[in-house]
Amino acid sequence: MKRLNVVITLLLSLLLTIGVGYNGNEMIVVSGCLFLALIFLSSKRWLKWLVIFPIGFVAVLYFQSGYIYGHPNIGIIASLVETTKRESIEFLLAVPIKVWLLNAILLIVFGYYLIRIEFVFKWHKSTVLLGGVCLYFSSLSLFVNHIYISTEHYIVQMNAIRSSIHQAANWTVLSAKPKYKNYVLIIGESMRKDYMSAYGYPINTTPFLAQTPAILVNGYLSTASHTAVSLPRTLGISNGLDLHPVNNIITLANAAKMKTIWLSNQGFIGKYDTAVSVIAMHAAEKQFLKKGNFLTNNTSDYALLPLFKQALAQPYNGSKLIVLHIMGSHENFCDRIKKDIYGLKDKDLSCYLSTYNQTDNIIKAVVNDLKSTQESYSLFYFSDHGLDNVSTVKGQTQLVHGDLYKQNYEVPLIEIASDIKQHTMLNKKISAFDFMSIFSNWIGVKTTQLPAFSVYQAPRVNNIHVLSGNKMVPFNSLKNDPDEIIKPH
Repeated sequence: MKRLNVVITLLLSLLLTIGVGYNGNEMIVVSGCLFLALIFLSSKRWLKWLVIFPIGFVAVLYFQSGYIYGHPNIGIIASLVETTKRESIEFLLAVPIKVWLLNAILLIVFGYYLIRIEFVFKWHKSTVLLGGVCLYFSSLSLFVNHIYISTEHYIVQMNAIRSSIHQAANWTVLSAKPKYKNYVLIIGESMRKDYMSAYGYPINTTPFLAQTPAILVNGYLSTASHTAVSLPRTLGISNGLDLHPVNNIITLANAAKMKTIWLSNQGFIGKYDTAVSVIAMHAAEKQFLKKGNFLTNNTSDYALLPLFKQALAQPYNGSKLIVLHIMGSHENFCDRIKKDIYGLKDKDLSCYLSTYNQTDNIIKAVVNDLKSTQESYSLFYFSDHGLDNVSTVKGQTQLVHGDLYKQNYEVPLIEIASDIKQHTMLNKKISAFDFMSIFSNWIGVKTTQLPAFSVYQAPRVNNIHVLSGNKMVPFNSLKNDPDEIIKPH
């Protein structure tokens, strides 16, 4: 029986370590320490229930997220807090069966350990002390530490963002000379640059963007790997973990006397509940297709097009800024599209590529509407972050949020304008932390708060840093996650 108990305890330590998101070389050490802690602390039943049970129970609940996304970070905490009920259900339905089975095994093994396993040692105090030391260096201790740090960062971020809604922007505008009548910013979701045919992917995923006159930046890097962390640092002034959310694209456009309109197909939980909705609240007009409750429909991005036409038709003497925040390539991919147009055996990848084609069609429709006004216009499109493939089986994909790969940050940045007549690929590394400067130049506004420059004028930086987990890391230090190229049959 003791041998069986040792085996079960070892299995428990491995499953808990995997479930809280640790793997690779560190897994051996932290799971080993956890194994010893579970053995030593089992000598006292009250210790198991007072210490191991609460932490282990949270780890069991976190298992799906930990297995797929890794250990807790500010992006995961933000996603857990800001995700709507519908998105939560979509995530749970997308979890592979093998993950559910492993989670079930973990639950059974954990229950067996708590109720049945007890190792008896002669020196009780020394055993408990040693168990405490091992627990401190174990995966569960790291798990608690990451939750604490991540939650602290998120609270600081949200306090800054929520307080900004009651603050007046302190822009000092030196000059405001918008070049175009209509400015459109389309914010994409979860689109990796390398799956776009416009950037060289062999399957024709973005036919319009691949041929229309435009400037395509090949080297644009998102600030972070999750929407709730990335967009506040893209659409407002930020140098990393710090934020100045009141100085954002909407308040800058307002200061330049532009009419600001925000149209969103992303969830809207409440005025002050998400980082993006707080920024949107500064717009003169805003419409959210989703209200974030359980009955929220899975509304198509195409539903934004009639609203865009209405916004475009509104009379205004000056220039307008219209923001479209789309669902784009958000998980679950097959729920985002009307039809899987590629029919690949790999259903997940096929639907993901179809979301690209849908976004391409939406951008094309917006450009056609802009042309029909016979007024000058400029459109920027970028994606908030990319995804990485966690599948270990060749020919299958499971694309999820992550922060360990370059492709989590390599996203498109594209400008289409009434006076752009050529299709140009600009091969240049540009950080999304500089988007505010690019935006300022785009709408023709100069301020004392930040420099204004075009994508051509953006400073060349040898090693751009991105927000990975809870810290800024050099982009070049990240691993490569190449795309899957599977041609239609």
